Amino acid sequence: MNGKLLISLFAGLLLAGGAAWAQEVDCKPVETKDKKCQGDKHYPIVTINTRTKEIHPEFVCASRGSIIEFRVVPPGKTDRGSIDVAAKDSAIEWLFGANFPDNKKIEVRVSRQAEIGSIHEYNVYFEDDTCIDPRVNVED
Repeated sequence: MNGKLLISLFAGLLLAGGAAWAQEVDCKPVETKDKKCQGDKHYPIVTINTRTKEIHPEFVCASRGSIIEFRVVPPGKTDRGSIDVAAKDSAIEWLFGANFPDNKKIEVRVSRQAEIGSIHEYNVYFEDDTCIDPRVNVED
């Protein structure tokens, strides 16, 4: 079996397994009052702190086709596959990922078919069964 195919299958199983346990967790809501999206929409970066269970920015701007890089900090303190990003709406197939194979980041490509001006809610799930619920704003 091709090595890349084997890695892809394993990553898919991790994501599917993570999504199953993660959906049963109540997430800490992020306050939405007067929040504007932040960051460079062409190179969106979100930092996930596994110690404080905080994310910055909570509302990230992203253009269609851009890759959102979720940086997992502190470096070297998080196991591979222990952080999941999952869209609250399962129909949003592009907004899913895990810090596997790289334990320091998750990369998600925004669909080129995503509607401009749309706001996508997602959850960040931690290994200890806690989670938070930030947003992605798709811009032109």
